[in-house]
Amino acid sequence: MDSVSVEEPINQKSTFDLSFKTKLKEINNLLINVEKNSNETKHFQEILQKINELQEFVNDSKTFLPAYNMKKCANEIKDITKCYEQMHEKVLPKKKFTFGKRQTKSVVKANIEETFEPINKSKVYKEDYGFKNRSNETLKLTEDQTYSKDIALDVLNNCNVFICGTPSTVRVSSLSACKVFACASTSIFVENCKNSIFVSASQQLRIHDTVETDFYIYVTSSAIIENSKQLRFAPITLNSSPIVKKSFEMANFDESTNNWKIINDFDWLSSYESSPNWCEIPEKERNQPLEENIIVENVTI
Repeated sequence: MDSVSVEEPINQKSTFDLSFKTKLKEINNLLINVEKNSNETKHFQEILQKINELQEFVNDSKTFLPAYNMKKCANEIKDITKCYEQMHEKVLPKKKFTFGKRQTKSVVKANIEETFEPINKSKVYKEDYGFKNRSNETLKLTEDQTYSKDIALDVLNNCNVFICGTPSTVRVSSLSACKVFACASTSIFVENCKNSIFVSASQQLRIHDTVETDFYIYVTSSAIIENSKQLRFAPITLNSSPIVKKSFEMANFDESTNNWKIINDFDWLSSYESSPNWCEIPEKERNQPLEENIIVENVTI
């Protein structure tokens, strides 16, 4: 009888863990669909409904969930809600009230086509700036080029990338053997990368389909990984990264709120064992790239 009473809460919690992760993953996948295709605005109502259902699910489970797990779930719901709100504001911004039409001055823009490779519009927002199809180069974006923009890095090999300033988002796809220095005022999304190093600061960090990659990070929410393995994480050392440090200060981040240890692995459901897909970088092995050691001559800007 005693064994049954002990096992029942454990079974309840295991079932809860599976359901919670599955529901959270569904919401995250819907957000990614909107992020990749800004025309998918029909998903916003569904996302909001699923977030509310997830909150009700947690509330209904408080009779057997430990306080620690309740707090952890509440934080994850808070993070996914913030992702939803930021995505909604980006894709469907509220119209500002005006008293009448105002004649706008034409603005002469720099010739972006000469600076950046064309970006696949099916994957990113049409106003993205960034680099595509580059190899063996040092690439840099200035503060003026990135301010409140969406930055895209796509198909880079053996490149060093410096993203100065405070872009809104940074989306990275198909990088190999690269070093990336970046700060985003909202989110950084990494997919299909391998054998690379990221030195980054952001509110949210999402990593998909990525292997053998190190992350030296600052993140205010919990990082999310999916279909990834052999990832390693360590806290960013801002003094070793002047570009990121300046951007960090411009974004008004608080260094004391770094949640670099909180990694939410959607492919690992157990709350009792650590995920085999990621680990902390041992202190003796932490070797955050130093910007001054990277040759910056002939930088492409």
